[in-house]
This record gives sequence, C-alpha cells and structure tokens, in this order.
Amino acid sequence: MDDVVAVTFSPAGLTVLVPVGTLVVEAARRAGVLVPAPCGGRGVCGSCGVRVLDGELAPPDEDEASGLARAPHGVRLACRARIAGPVELRPLAVHAGTGAIASEARVVPTAVSASRLVAGVDLGTTTVAAVVVDAATGRELSRAAVPNRQQSYGADILSRLAAALGEGEIALSQLAWSSIRDALSAALGLVAEPLPSLASVVVAGNTAMSALVAGADVARLAVYPFEIPELPTTLDASELGFTAAQDAIVTLLPPIAGFVGGDALAGVIAGGLCDAVAPTLLVDVGTNAEVLLAGVGPIRAASAAAGPAFEGAGISCGGPAAPGAVESVRLGEDGSVDLTVIGGGAPAWVSGSGLVSAVAELVRRGHVTEDGLLVAEGPLASRVGRDEGGVLGVVLDEASGLRLTQLDIRALQLAKAAVRVAVERVLNSAGVAAVDVDEVRVAGAFGGAMEPADLADLGVVPAGLARCMTAVGNTALEGAAMIALDEGLLSCAREAAAGAVQVDLASDPGFSAALMAATRLARY
Repeated sequence: MDDVVAVTFSPAGLTVLVPVGTLVVEAARRAGVLVPAPCGGRGVCGSCGVRVLDGELAPPDEDEASGLARAPHGVRLACRARIAGPVELRPLAVHAGTGAIASEARVVPTAVSASRLVAGVDLGTTTVAAVVVDAATGRELSRAAVPNRQQSYGADILSRLAAALGEGEIALSQLAWSSIRDALSAALGLVAEPLPSLASVVVAGNTAMSALVAGADVARLAVYPFEIPELPTTLDASELGFTAAQDAIVTLLPPIAGFVGGDALAGVIAGGLCDAVAPTLLVDVGTNAEVLLAGVGPIRAASAAAGPAFEGAGISCGGPAAPGAVESVRLGEDGSVDLTVIGGGAPAWVSGSGLVSAVAELVRRGHVTEDGLLVAEGPLASRVGRDEGGVLGVVLDEASGLRLTQLDIRALQLAKAAVRVAVERVLNSAGVAAVDVDEVRVAGAFGGAMEPADLADLGVVPAGLARCMTAVGNTALEGAAMIALDEGLLSCAREAAAGAVQVDLASDPGFSAALMAATRLARY
C-alpha cells in the first residue's frame, strides 16, 4: 500500500490524507480547497501556484520546470507538483474553504412578506451567482457569487469536457452542485430570519455546464459538430444538500443550440429580445461569450470561447469583482494612475472590467500598440519594466506592486477577438450592418460592469455600435429569477429556443483568419 501522508492547506487550516505521489491539485480537490488550473494541468499557464510553508514536494518534472519560468519565485505548480511527504501549502489565490466564500454579495433591505422564496442561478464557467427573490412581491432579497469549483480542472469548457471524458465526469458534476450550493447558501445567509423555504430554483448555464451538472454524457459535445446531449428539464433538489431547498423544484434551462446555452436563453427573457422590433444585439461577455441578434426574424445566436480574462481569471493579477478589486483605471498625461476599487481601500487584484479599462487606457496613452505590444515610451515610462522573472509589465499601484503584464494583455486580445468575430458573423448572417443596429446590450456577471467606450476603443465590438451600447448586468441571472417567479415565461423561453438560428463559427472556413485579425486593439 502506498504511504499516506497529511497535506495541510493554509490559511483555511484544512488537512487531507493522500498517498505519496498525489498531485497537489488533486489533494486540494479532496480538501475542498479551490486551486484554479486554467490550462487544465498542462503546466503552461503558471496560475495554480502554491507556496510550501513546511515539508517538501517532489522535485519538479520537465513540464513543471518549464512552467515555473512564468511563476513567482519560490512557487510550485499545483497541477504538476507531487506530494513527497507531510507538507503545509498556501495557495497563491485562496477562493474556498469549509464554507461558501462569496466573491460578491449584495443584500437589499426589505421585509420578507411570504413563506416562499424563489431563486435564480447563473452557473458560469468561472463564477456561479445566485439571487433570492420574495415570491409574493417579486422583490430581490439578496444575491451572491462564488468561484466555480470546477476551475481546478481547467479554465475553459473544452478542458473540463476533456476531464469529464477522462473519468472526471462524476467529480465535475459534484463540483458544479457544490458551487450552486455555495452560491445559494451565501445568498440565503443574507436573508433575515426566519428563513422561508425555497419553492423554485431555476439554473441557467452554458451547454457544457448544464450537461456536467446534470451528469449527462458529454462525449458528443466534446467533438465537432458538438451535439447537445439529452438533458433533463428538472434536477434533483436533494443534490443541493440543505433543508431550505429540500422541496424546491429545480429547473434546468435548455440550450438554444451548440454552446449557446440556457444562460443565453435566460438573457433572451431578461433582455426582452422576444419582443424586439428593431435589430437588437445581446452580447454576453464571459468565459463562454454569447452573441444574440433579435428583431430581424428568428433570433440568431453564436457562442465564442473567449477564455476567463473577461472575468478576471487566468491573468497574473486577476480576481473576482469583489471588495479589493480594481474595477476601473484612468491614466493621466502626467503619469498619474487613478484606480477605482470596489469597496474602497487598497487594491488587491484586477477584475475583468478593470483589465479592460486598464488596457484601453494604455492603448489611449500609447503604452500598448494596436498589435498588443507593451512599450515603455509614454507618461508611465517609469512604471514599465521587467520583474525578477524577466516578465515585462506595467505597475498600476506602487504601494502594493499590482501590475499588468504583457501576457495579461495577450490574454485580453484573444478574448476580445473571439467576441468581435462572433458579433461580426451574427450580423453578417442576417445581412445587418453595424450602423443599422438599434441597441446593443452588454451583459454578463462582469460584462455589465464594463464601460461601453472601453469596449469600443479596444475593438471588442465594431465602431458603428459604440453609439448604442448599454451595460445591462447579469441577464442570465436576472432571466433565471424571472422564470422562477413566472412559470409562464418558461414556455416563452422554450419557444424562442426552438425557433432560434445558430451561427456556427466552428464550421466557418475563415474563422481562424478572422480571429487573428480581430486581435487588433483599436476602434474600427
């Protein structure tokens, strides 16, 4: 039998017994500690860093040694490092412990007027959000958001589908349920006692997230032509694991087509797209970005794998839109840097909207070229330089050392390119020019916090759309809550899904070339 040793994760103080040779990331999963592994365990992104506080790990293999070149000094990569003996570790990014850790929470002061509550859940790839509503009045009582615990299996959908096919399907399903439970528990914890029961929970997720939480066979979804597996319309409330929801009806919103999932369908309801009479775009910015066009015949929809940069993940200084996060950056011609921090106080990391804002400002001040190259010449010249590992970056906050790197800018370039191509292809499929669009609604848990001018100046959307963009927040969450309140909307949603037209980017022979062209950081 393999030797079994104790692995302790600080600061949570959680200890788990694992065999010698176990990957650190696997030990973290067993302990319930979220250590994101955006690259899916290939050792190439350097984002799953852990610091050894006591004990030791096995020497790094060739893959880890290569990946450590992009990690801070003295850090090991959880996705490659193996346990050699009893050890105490501190993840560089701590997102979870024994309870639900809300990365964003909000409570609306209001009395609970009934004994029934309903809830909407946005099961996102990076973040899971929940909102609790008084069923009698329709008033929002509270909302919260937590990291999706599946991040330890990769940042993107395809990494998680690959993990599911590699015997990780049950684990990924359990982690999805745990994330939903975390979000609901955090939101319910903000509701005044006595706590009424949950009568209805509506879950909106992209196609892959819906399939994984339902425990469906994802084999056909993982390969082209990405066929949607058969999904249930309701889920087992007992999986939520707490008394307040034991009698709830848990509804899973159906996908529209391909990777245009139930979250996009919820956005159709929240955005009123079923009733649009003029060309209207809904651009849901997230790890799996979705673009929908209404008002010109049937709804047209496309999805794009944007990656987690828009949600503040997968970048060196990134984090959730929670207290301590930079949500806006403005640069002065004199070299000054003005940071807007959620909750005030010192900045701890940069959210997705902060990343977009910072890069847009760097482009405007000439520190980032149209092809994404970070240069020193300009008002922030003294802040641009290489760190101890030789990585080029720009310091945003000298007190904390918070900085953006060239690699962060590249991550944003790829994310914005995916969204740009999706927007262009959807418009082209309907023969609609950008100047003819009546309204653009920018949605998403983090997309709603972004400045339309920043999105336009970076070329995330065509310049012709800048005049009519509005940030509308998390429409997936809002739509799920609306359907939980009014069952009649579920029929409307299903009718919209049945009549929708999918714009398949994967089958477009010019997609790769268009994607590369769209990495340009400029208004065009």
